[in-house]
Amino acid sequence: MLDSFIAFANGPYAIWTLAAVYFSLVGGERIYAALFRRGEYDNREALCSVALNLMNSLIWMGVGILLPIALYWLVYENARLFTVDHVLIAIVIAFVVHELSYYTEHRISHRVGLFWAFHTIHHSANQFNHTVAARGFVLDGYLQSIFALVAALLGVSPLIYFAVSFTNKIYGIWNHASYVGHLGVLERYFATPRNHMVHHGTEGKYIDRNYSQVLIIWDRLFGTFAPYEETPRVGLIEPVHDVNPLTAQFVGIAQLKAKIDSAERWQDKLGYLWRPPEWSHKTQSPAPHSVPAE
Repeated sequence: MLDSFIAFANGPYAIWTLAAVYFSLVGGERIYAALFRRGEYDNREALCSVALNLMNSLIWMGVGILLPIALYWLVYENARLFTVDHVLIAIVIAFVVHELSYYTEHRISHRVGLFWAFHTIHHSANQFNHTVAARGFVLDGYLQSIFALVAALLGVSPLIYFAVSFTNKIYGIWNHASYVGHLGVLERYFATPRNHMVHHGTEGKYIDRNYSQVLIIWDRLFGTFAPYEETPRVGLIEPVHDVNPLTAQFVGIAQLKAKIDSAERWQDKLGYLWRPPEWSHKTQSPAPHSVPAE
């Protein structure tokens, strides 16, 4: 059964399964909102998120799938240090590497100006729901594919690694649910919807917190965990209300360009590419975030 799942997750129907999960959860959440939360669901923003997903998927299904797979196979076949033959051990290694790769890439995306410009669109939604799970910029997230090569070096089969990645992506869609309340003891160990909503919050105590995808223990371990207290106001500190997917996806790029254009010295212009998003050449010291961190 495990072998069958691994084969399926690497087969031609995996991407359609992810799409089916995404749209099923989006549709179910919309029905729930219509029945129990009337007037609290922004249809235009949700449709913008869905459109961004569809637009970027056309490119992602080519470059975003084939390139990481080809790179992983290349390293696995030519540079692996070991070969992990035991399936369960390989799954554990793949899961840990995937989790740490996601956490590291996500944290960099919040703390480095250029990568934050790519990631901003994900946080620009002013409501937290399943549509936001796939709201992204076409250049966002590729660092994770580089970090994933650790698993290839350790001898984890590409079939196993990408099956784990497939499973984690499904979890990542679910943890954007707006209708899930407190899950008790699970809140201590998992990146539940409440824990992930904190990540999207704009309050000072929530910014740069809860980067994890599945297990929140990584945030606890690395000092970036914040508990859910009052309901976060999600979005950007300076809210964006652009619901046109053709322009909304460039909100982060536009913000970065404005910062670069405001500086006269080339050193300061370059500084905006690698310094944290709250950095300003005018003060040369941290100022309040203009956007929340991933």
